[in-house]
Amino acid sequence: MTDAPKLERLHKFLARSGAASRRDCEDLIRQGRVSIDGTVVRSMGVQVDPEHQEVRLDGERVQCEPAVSWIVYKPVGVVCTTDDQFGRTNVTSLVKHRSKRALFPVGRMEEESEGLIVVTNDGDLAATMLKRGHPLRQTWYLRLRGELTNERLEQLRKGVWLSDGNSGPVWVHVLRRGHHVTTVLASPALNQHRLLRRAFAKVGLTADKMARIRIGHLTTENLKERGARRLSREDVERIFHPAEEDQRPAGLKAPPPGGRRDPDSTAFRTGSRSGSVRRSPSGRSGSARRPEHGRSGSARRSPAGRSGSARSQEERSHAAERPEGQRTESTRRVIGGRAPTRDVSGASRGRARPRGRSR
Repeated sequence: MTDAPKLERLHKFLARSGAASRRDCEDLIRQGRVSIDGTVVRSMGVQVDPEHQEVRLDGERVQCEPAVSWIVYKPVGVVCTTDDQFGRTNVTSLVKHRSKRALFPVGRMEEESEGLIVVTNDGDLAATMLKRGHPLRQTWYLRLRGELTNERLEQLRKGVWLSDGNSGPVWVHVLRRGHHVTTVLASPALNQHRLLRRAFAKVGLTADKMARIRIGHLTTENLKERGARRLSREDVERIFHPAEEDQRPAGLKAPPPGGRRDPDSTAFRTGSRSGSVRRSPSGRSGSARRPEHGRSGSARRSPAGRSGSARSQEERSHAAERPEGQRTESTRRVIGGRAPTRDVSGASRGRARPRGRSR
């Protein structure tokens, strides 16, 4: 019994070979620059068997190189980007392997942090590692400035509220506790950029050193700073399907997706089908609040239908016609550009021009 051919979409195969991005590969196909077994293809959705069919781009045969992944120890001062506008050293340059398929880092790590990061050209591996519910454990070493009290430790283990939502519970193991310097090991429930640094800052601690020392079963053992090691098939398979000891600790579950603010603040967002709605402490949304004087609309109008800006201009012209000796304080305010204020009952505090009813 023969195995079924492994079909793949043409634009995806071209992108995997390093020809261009998937979107640009679609443009190459529409332009008629791609052929399969000598036949030019211009339509989308065509599938190809790379092992038995010949694909050419501008007359040259396209051959897809196998996926390759590396584990790199990124030092402080190296950025996790493939194209830096300031010319700084990027993490992909630490890998000596070069191929047509461009390498890229999986996730982000700030410039002032160090430690392990995966560099690959395998999009499926990167998507799996960055998936929100993937149980792969990541352990960080942190040196903190400040005293880690039991109260602060309990807040971190339960999760703290940040500007973009809840951090989720953080597994923390204290290595050394002092009044001024504390060292810990920490594993977050979310693999979010700068989450640990922001979570510790929320409870009043500053992380002056952060190093990721473990990603699943991958550790810093036998890996020096700026060093790189190619991952084997077994390593990649253990990332896709981590063992129990390589998963997050029990009870360390990511919070549900969707932005929510601290409910202790005066105004916070709650999820709804139409998006986030700003709510007051009383529970009414901003759009449901009644105007101060019972009128709707952004322009407040008089009974005669005139807008507030037109009415104020008319009042200033009438007030300017009065003699100086007859001008009261409210009249001078009208001339100066500030109309007399009105209380809730509608009675004028100044001697403004009376308004008539609309007929």
